[in-house]
Amino acid sequence: MTITAGVGASQTFSSASGGKVYGYNNISESAPVVVAPANPARVKITFHVPGASDIFIGPSFVQNVLGISPVSPSNVALVPTNAALGGMRRVFGNGGTVEITGECQGAWQALAVTGAGTTNALTVTDTNI
Repeated sequence: MTITAGVGASQTFSSASGGKVYGYNNISESAPVVVAPANPARVKITFHVPGASDIFIGPSFVQNVLGISPVSPSNVALVPTNAALGGMRRVFGNGGTVEITGECQGAWQALAVTGAGTTNALTVTDTNI
C-alpha cells in the first residue's frame, strides 16, 4: 500500500469523516455537561453559541504537575464551576465561536455563565479531516 499526500491535501488516511455535529439546549450554569466524547482521530473541534448567554468549554481532563522532582504530569478530571474556571475557554453568546485544532482528541465539556439558567444552546462540530 502506498500513501501519498500533497500540499493542501487531506492527510487523514483512516477514520475520516465529514464531521459530527452535536446540538445541545441544556447547558446549565450549575454543572458541566460532556458535549463531545473522546475521539482519537479528531483534528479539529468547533464550539458555537447561537443563544444569548456565554458558555465555557474545556477538556474533561487536564494535566497537573505532581511532586517536586522529577516533574511528572498527571491526567486529572477537570471539574469547573463559575467560581473556578481554570482550564476553560469562554465562548461568547450571540454567535461566538471557538475552534481548536491539533491536540484536541479528549472529551470536552461545557458550563453556562452564572445567571444563564439551564436551557442554553451550544453547537459542537467534531471533524477528523
